[in-house]
Parts: sequence; structure tokens; C-alpha cells
Amino acid sequence: MAPIELPADLEVLVISKFDDRVAQGKAIYEPSTTETLEDGGFKYEFRLVPHLLKKPITPANAPERKTGEGRNPFVNPDPDEVMADVGPSHLLLLNKFCVYRPSLLLITREFVPQTDRLDGSDLSAAWATLSHLEHKYILIYNCGYESGSSQGHKHMQLWQYPDEQRMGFELFPNKARSTTDVTSDIANVPFQHFVLRLPSKVDEATLVQAYDKLFNKVQQCHAENGGGVAYNVILVKNWMCLIPRRRCGLDKGAGANAAAMVGLVWIVKETEKSVWSADFYRYLGIPR
Repeated sequence: MAPIELPADLEVLVISKFDDRVAQGKAIYEPSTTETLEDGGFKYEFRLVPHLLKKPITPANAPERKTGEGRNPFVNPDPDEVMADVGPSHLLLLNKFCVYRPSLLLITREFVPQTDRLDGSDLSAAWATLSHLEHKYILIYNCGYESGSSQGHKHMQLWQYPDEQRMGFELFPNKARSTTDVTSDIANVPFQHFVLRLPSKVDEATLVQAYDKLFNKVQQCHAENGGGVAYNVILVKNWMCLIPRRRCGLDKGAGANAAAMVGLVWIVKETEKSVWSADFYRYLGIPR
């Protein structure tokens, strides 16, 4: 596969365009307040983002989740949102409903269901984007409705890696040490998780091999716990983590995507805080 070329000053362009769109009211973003909590040794950060109430969520049984037809914001996206072509199959967009500055979407050009696993082209596009951004970024993929995905068109999300010193804790997958043996026993994590560190030199084959190894663990975990297909992917330049999911949240709020599962919880109202605990994490994922 040919190397993916992206602008050298990609992050500068992204932040400038993001700020312009926010100022024009074309992107919904507001600075947010945070609070760190801990239960059973597992630390997580609440970020109050009431503006996410405006974000549309495609229902689990909506036909566009299977066909891409109907209300699909990623088909023929606004050219003003497009930051770059990422190889032949993907586009990098500015997100419209944002928790962080900046927030990005990496989408497939053609419709692919959000229930499909990531393939080599997805992982290559993800890695090229992470590698071309000046700061360290985190990328997530919510596979399936119960993983917390809001749309049915295959897309990944990116934002700058959190300031762990400010939060007072590191994201738990960072504690994994092996590039060959899957880590699944990180202390105090209340749910099943599978992590591999990535070697210093990474190509598409490396990413696919790591993903396949982790995905097999997810499938095995679901099979041993009553079935299921949903899971989260979290990727940074140091590690890859997959987390099997049973539920996306409660019927009346307290939803959780991949960010929440590594401790970055987005809430739209203060009353949601009372829901979150180690037991709620077990409810969302699969208990250890």
C-alpha cells in the first residue's frame, strides 16, 4: 500500500479551521469543567458538556445503520468540514458536536456499517492521522450500538491525549507492558479489557496483527459471557486497547462510548454523576 500523504502542518490547519467554525456557530463546542472521582481503585474524570444534548443519536434499529440511506451526515459531507483525504478510502473531518478542541472524525468515503470491524485500510488511515498531528492524540472506534456509537456510518474520533497530570491519573491501558502478550489484568479495572503495547516501528501489518489478536480475545470473552458483538477500540501511538461491551448506558442518559471506558466520562447534567461507579462500569462492559 502506498504511503498516505497528509499536510505537514495538518494540526495548525485543523485548529485554525475548528476555531473559525466554532466562531461561526457551525461547530458546537464550549469549554467544560471537570472533576476526578474514584471507586474501587478505578479513577475516572467527569466532564460536564451540556451542549451534547444537541447531538443526534441514530436509533439502534434505524435502517441507515445498515444501509447508510436516509439521514446520514457522513454521506456527501460539507466541504467546509473536510480537512484532508486520508488515503483512497477515508476522509478527515472536523466534528460538529465537540467535547475537546479540536475534535476530528475519520470516516470511510463510502458507507460501511459501524458494526464492521476495523480493517487494514482503517488502521492505516488512523495511524497516518495520528502520526501527522504534532501533539499526541487519542483515537476511538465504537463498534456497534451497544458500544456507544451515535451514527451507523463507520467513523473514528480523535482529539488530543488528555493531560494525565492535571487529571491525577493515567489512562489504564498505558500500564500494559507487552507488545506480544495481551494484557487483561490491569489492577482495579472492573471490566474485561485487552491491551497490547505497540513497537517503536509500526506498519499496517503490525496494526492488523495487534488488532486481530485483541479482537479474538473480545470474541472469546463475549462467547463465554452469553454472547454479544459490541466493543470499543482505543488507539494511541503507544498502545491499542479493545473493550467488549454489553450496554451503551441507561435508557434515560448516562451513555458511554470508548472514552468513558478508559475514564473520560462525558455528562450532560450533574445528576448523571450519581449513576457512575465501578458497578456501573461492570454493567456497561463485562465484569472481571
